[in-house]
Amino acid sequence: MNKNKQLYPLLLLTMLFAPLSGCDQIFGTKGDPVTDEIFVEGRQDPRTILDEVGYAALLPFWDQFDRPTDVMVGFDELVYVTDAAGLHILDRAGRPFRTIPLQGAVTAVQDRLLNVYVSARIDTIVEAVDPTLTWNLPAIFKFQNPGSGSNVVLDTLIMPFDDGSRTTIPSQRSRLDPARSDNADNIEITGLGILADNTLYAARRGPRNITGQPAAPDNTVLLFAPVRDAQGLPTGKMRNITQIRALNPNSPSLISGIGIGDLSTFVGPPQRENMTDNQGFIITQADTSRDIPFRVLWVDAEMTPDGLAYRPRSVMLAQDTSRADRFLYEEGRFINPSGIAYSADARGHIFVTDAARDSLYLFQSNGQEGVVPPAGSLERKAINVSFGGRGSGPRQFNEPGGVAYFRRVVYVADTGNNRIARYKLNIDFE
Repeated sequence: MNKNKQLYPLLLLTMLFAPLSGCDQIFGTKGDPVTDEIFVEGRQDPRTILDEVGYAALLPFWDQFDRPTDVMVGFDELVYVTDAAGLHILDRAGRPFRTIPLQGAVTAVQDRLLNVYVSARIDTIVEAVDPTLTWNLPAIFKFQNPGSGSNVVLDTLIMPFDDGSRTTIPSQRSRLDPARSDNADNIEITGLGILADNTLYAARRGPRNITGQPAAPDNTVLLFAPVRDAQGLPTGKMRNITQIRALNPNSPSLISGIGIGDLSTFVGPPQRENMTDNQGFIITQADTSRDIPFRVLWVDAEMTPDGLAYRPRSVMLAQDTSRADRFLYEEGRFINPSGIAYSADARGHIFVTDAARDSLYLFQSNGQEGVVPPAGSLERKAINVSFGGRGSGPRQFNEPGGVAYFRRVVYVADTGNNRIARYKLNIDFE
């Protein structure tokens, strides 16, 4: 065959596509940052395009889960999901990487060294109590950078043994009596949060809430710090250094902790050289058997001459009705706040899911519900973008659990629908 004839189709294709190379700037390419974002995050469902400002669904939702309880985007920018099977690790396009089997996985958080903490359950025999009896106890597993494929468990924190207020054998044994209705089987670790120095907050709830004793009540938040060796190097182990007794475990107030459902700090990805040194946190009070006026509480941490003090953020009670119609500190705003997240970017948004109302709420850091009106808007008040309702539609939920935020995308563990739903504010598409 004539070699020149073989070249004709190639030359023709080159001539045809050469003019199109200049169109990449118009249409975008797979390598274009905007197009890359769409491939990673998903496409907006035409059925959910909103005329007003609001959160639009990014499809497809991820549905390969068994009653997901929490979702978290780590400092490694991978997505971590807890469900009945354990801990799932995915990329931000929803492609599964690996699953770590865990019993009763509830929630997860990652520190800045890329270690991942997971609240779950562990079966254990306490020989000193009864060698024939197996206890199912709450535990926090610390995995060494599981996003890299590692299965190394650096530490396992088990209640009541790793509660620094229960250092004696008698105090530990008192919670391991099967005849007691308030034994340690009934304790749960429901929320985890990380600080810039890699110390860990763990929200705990349970039936024993007697105050004024050496042993901390079950309804509290515990602070764990990394253990260092003689040379000052981290060992990978964690130690409980305090239990936040400022949280009233029984009486609702602006600084109570009754049936804590979740916890969020103000530290989050992406990695930055200068992270906030704010040691405060936000908790949800999810005990539906109690009348609790304010179920989401912002707790400030202030350094005093006597050490770190935890105080209520009472300024959240100030409600400027000229700037918003609804507020975070509004009596009866929630029934069962099941998940909470703080956007660790300049926006400072607070996201709350309510399993009883099947809804997702957004608040500004000043407590006003909604987002600041975009430029050119005639609105003068915060625009309410909260949404939900029972169902399986793209803007509905069925007992939603945890919530996460990363790079303008909100992730919701939609427990009853067995999926991770994702949303983006429609003004962020511009």
